Amino acid sequence: MPSPDRRNLPHQVRQSASASTGARVVQAGGDLQYTEVHHHLPANDAIVVVERVLPRAEAVAEVFVGRESEVGSVLGILDPAHEASGMVVVSAVAGLAGIGKTALVRVCAMEAVSRGWFPGGALFVDLNGYAPQPDQRILPRQAYGPLLHTLGRDGTVHTAPAQQHALEYHRLLEDLAARERAVLLVLDNASTTDQIADLLPRSRRHRVVVTSRHTLAVRGSRTLDLGTLARADAVALIRRQFEQLSAWDGRVRDDEAGTLRLCELCENLPLALHIVTALLARSPSLTPDELADDLAHARSRLDLLDDGERAVRAAFELSYQRLSPEQARLFRILPVNPGPHFGIATAAQLLGKDPRSSRPLLHELSRAHMIEHVGAGAWRQHDLIRDYAIELSTACLDDQKAPAARLLDHYSIKAAGTGEVLRTARRDAPADSEAVQSALAWFDQEQPNLQAAVAMGVTFDDADAALRILEALVQLHRFRDQTAELVDTSQKIAALTTPGDERDDTVWALAGLSWTLGAFINGGAEAERLLDFDREQFLSSLADDPRAARTQLNTLFDTARKSCSRLSDEGRHAAVPLFHQIYHLASMTGLDTRLESEALTAASRLAHRLGDDRLQVICHVLEARRKIAPRSIGACLTALEEALELLTRSADTHAPPWQDACRQLTATALGVADALLTPRKGFRYDSGHAERAFHICRTTWRYMDAPGSEATALRRFAALRHHAGFPAEAISHYLDAVRIYEGLNRQKDVGGALLDLSAVHTAAGDPENAVQTAERAAAVFEAEQDLPSTRQALDVLALALLALGRSDEAIAASTKSEQMAVTTGDLGDRTSAAAALAQVLQRSGRGKEARRTARRALKLAKAADEPEIYYSLHNWLADNGLLPD
Repeated sequence: MPSPDRRNLPHQVRQSASASTGARVVQAGGDLQYTEVHHHLPANDAIVVVERVLPRAEAVAEVFVGRESEVGSVLGILDPAHEASGMVVVSAVAGLAGIGKTALVRVCAMEAVSRGWFPGGALFVDLNGYAPQPDQRILPRQAYGPLLHTLGRDGTVHTAPAQQHALEYHRLLEDLAARERAVLLVLDNASTTDQIADLLPRSRRHRVVVTSRHTLAVRGSRTLDLGTLARADAVALIRRQFEQLSAWDGRVRDDEAGTLRLCELCENLPLALHIVTALLARSPSLTPDELADDLAHARSRLDLLDDGERAVRAAFELSYQRLSPEQARLFRILPVNPGPHFGIATAAQLLGKDPRSSRPLLHELSRAHMIEHVGAGAWRQHDLIRDYAIELSTACLDDQKAPAARLLDHYSIKAAGTGEVLRTARRDAPADSEAVQSALAWFDQEQPNLQAAVAMGVTFDDADAALRILEALVQLHRFRDQTAELVDTSQKIAALTTPGDERDDTVWALAGLSWTLGAFINGGAEAERLLDFDREQFLSSLADDPRAARTQLNTLFDTARKSCSRLSDEGRHAAVPLFHQIYHLASMTGLDTRLESEALTAASRLAHRLGDDRLQVICHVLEARRKIAPRSIGACLTALEEALELLTRSADTHAPPWQDACRQLTATALGVADALLTPRKGFRYDSGHAERAFHICRTTWRYMDAPGSEATALRRFAALRHHAGFPAEAISHYLDAVRIYEGLNRQKDVGGALLDLSAVHTAAGDPENAVQTAERAAAVFEAEQDLPSTRQALDVLALALLALGRSDEAIAASTKSEQMAVTTGDLGDRTSAAAALAQVLQRSGRGKEARRTARRALKLAKAADEPEIYYSLHNWLADNGLLPD
């Protein structure tokens, strides 16, 4: 319904008017579809998978043919007899996706292990160098921890803080070299030398093999560029693969010409060859020549693939068409799994079925080469096939919300229970008990998937599941004394929770910061007390025994304050947010006013001692929040101005952490303005104070070079001053906001600010400017094809025109608004527009038409079958004299 009078309508009617857009409203966390699955992670959260390379006799059998000279070259480099060369030898195996790079190095690595060349172990790491998001690509600093753990699997790995991981990694490799325990590193799927340079061992006793789609220039390396298979080898691959799948079937042997055609259509690309062979095995009546015909006439292509891979999508399509409906559904939703591999339990959760019914589906997909077996009970999708599955799922409009929710529940519940086993074991159970070993084995297998599930929890707005998984990982890292991992995981917990009015979120943040500080202390009674902070127990105390909660919070503060003398600067930087959080919780709950002051004082002193301007800004902001009171508003503004001075004199303020500090600063300045401009007991408007608050807010965003945020702040101050009865200041702020939005070409924001400005002109008794401004807003929204906003602008325009006595124009504007609502087909939208037109007609002296239009509005409301809205509208029409006879 139309603008100024909308506030007089019942809530249900207003809701209908504003929410009906003529299209389906998709809410966050609601109906989500993907065109590509991205579980967004911070840069230090990429998923690292480290596998041990097994001897050939123990590994899963794979069909591998040809490449004799390439295998010989790689094995020659890996041979310990070349130690006298005095250099680290790296073989950069380059080529297209699907060309067989990984298969080649796996075969060579397994053979080298079988020959006993690497008693220190052989490790395989997927660097994910061609992930669509750069922050998903593995960098050395992310791989050190998993590599250290895998290399030290026989004993506890005591890791140092994150910046020392590289030093410990190379020390361990040097120690292994000194004990003549050579290590082989297979670094798969690298896209740049930055991903591998710092992982290369310094001892010539160790060996490294790198695969890449590019020919990487690595110092001391020998380069092997891999091409497609020779024709004879391609034919041999199909024959051997087919014999393995259908031992007594002679179709490939009997149709040499058709088999050769298949190889040519696949351009001898190994991945495509494996797929077409699986297609033959699944279709007993299909000959190689017939399959070649199908492949030749296939419709689609993989759009982003280079020369040689054009047949791959066609092979995918033909294989997909032969899947059963259940197999096809599982194939399409497998990308919802966030981690690098999946098992029977994962498939069961995605499908919402019993694991027993999921097992044969996975085996059939594996036989069709739509997934690949990577170990006991574990499979993965090749990158190209995964992309194809995502495309199909998008086209089929598959729901990913329900499968993702089931999977998150599975991971979070299982992780919580397994983490509890380790927490209990630290105190009560022997470390080598069967339950503990089982828990550790589960974490070792699932940790990459758990890390990815955390990101998926954030993507799907299920922070609780993400936090429970992280809490379980805290127990794992604490059990293994993995300090760096413990710090990193604890910091993620704190980062995922924004302090607010929710006690649970605030206590999560408190726990994460407490565990972070305890990990930094790295041993001793104070570290144990901080790490022993029990989130559940504290929440329970808050609800049932505030005195106990106050004691716990004071003990935590005293422990943290005493520990500062033992901390490095990095650890002290972690202590300041903990003090802030203790202050916030004490203030929010009213547990202890003395503790509020002491925690904030401790944080301020420590931030000043560290010379950290950003932390000092936050301290000043928190101090200002404490002083938003009638008698201390001046002191509050002084604290904010001190924060602003620190901001404007500091370097590197455009880093993301500073953005959060600036948001806190401007939000507090707005809070001051709100207190001054909104009638509240004890507050008195002071134009000087209001101007100081405005200056702080606007200067902050100007200094941060954030004109969009500056314009938003201008609109907020304008609204506050408008409602407080200062229209001149409001108009000035709105005009400034419009100019900024126009410079940024943010047209919808231009229209929104103009619409707000029109309302101010109306309230100020200036209908001419109100009309001009509303007309501009309507034109902007119409150009942007924003139908709901155009309608809203027309409704505001109609009322402004009425104030000028231009009734015919007002009716025309309101009629146009109703016509737009009709095109949406939404009954709520049409109801609102008809009621608005009825009001305009009545004010224009056309009562009969007004009542007829009101009757139409009532019929539409009744047809919408929402009784509350119908009766609310009925009462509103009666109050305004519009109820039809």
